[in-house]
Amino acid sequence: MWAVVRLLAAERKPLPTDRARALLAPPSLTEGKENKTFDQALRSLRELQMVAVDEGRLSLAGHASALDGTDFPSFSCALRQAVLAGELNAGLADDAGQTGSRDLTRILVWFLSRDPLDEPATWEIAQRQQSIDLNPEAGTASRNDTRWNRFVHWAPALGLAAAPLLSSSGKGPLLPDCTAAVKQSVQRLWAVGERVNAVDAARTLRSALPVLPGGDYANALGIPDPGAQSAGPALSYALLRGEDEGWLVLQQDADAQRVLTLHDPDRPSHYVSDIVISEDQHG
Repeated sequence: MWAVVRLLAAERKPLPTDRARALLAPPSLTEGKENKTFDQALRSLRELQMVAVDEGRLSLAGHASALDGTDFPSFSCALRQAVLAGELNAGLADDAGQTGSRDLTRILVWFLSRDPLDEPATWEIAQRQQSIDLNPEAGTASRNDTRWNRFVHWAPALGLAAAPLLSSSGKGPLLPDCTAAVKQSVQRLWAVGERVNAVDAARTLRSALPVLPGGDYANALGIPDPGAQSAGPALSYALLRGEDEGWLVLQQDADAQRVLTLHDPDRPSHYVSDIVISEDQHG
């Protein structure tokens, strides 16, 4: 999908589908065998309304329209916005259908309700827990290991997961580390040097990432809401990493009327009153 977007961004004009397929999946790469990777990528991009087809020609559309194809984080942000778009998630909580982005959104909601400091999620864990944690009307998010195997690629690409540092058994162990998505959202929403009340920042981030506990999608699917003044494990982990990496500063004003409680095993009473947006220290 990223290769298709990069090609169309570089062309800067509609490109015939056959030409795009020939450039991205030439016989020299496929050894003359049938390869459906390009067609599958194109189908996904069209379903997400990121690529349009007009008279057999492809062009960027929707959230991908402004991409220049030069950096993956921008693509990741656009992909995430497309996946989480309201029109592709209609009936999320009361329709077990698998069309649109609903199955991916449901598994993301379950996944991000877990603590990043707990055991990494695997297909075996998902089988045991996902149907218990979500509203029964919504159905099971990941119905088989094929869907889970796809999820372990999608979630990191969306900036909502990371592989554990140490190897683990099971199919696709993943941590609910949403740091990349939070960082991209922070840098899109606020300017460097801006100071934001931490409670307001958490509400805004949950609006941008509604699969987080406390977000609209998580609430609809029955995930416990940590409350307006509590960040919850996944968001706390991302904010604490943000301070460690230097792209935000967490401040505590003793006289603040509204403070956000962070889930921090090292500091059981970790309160933050404001967040200051910093320069990206890691490029």
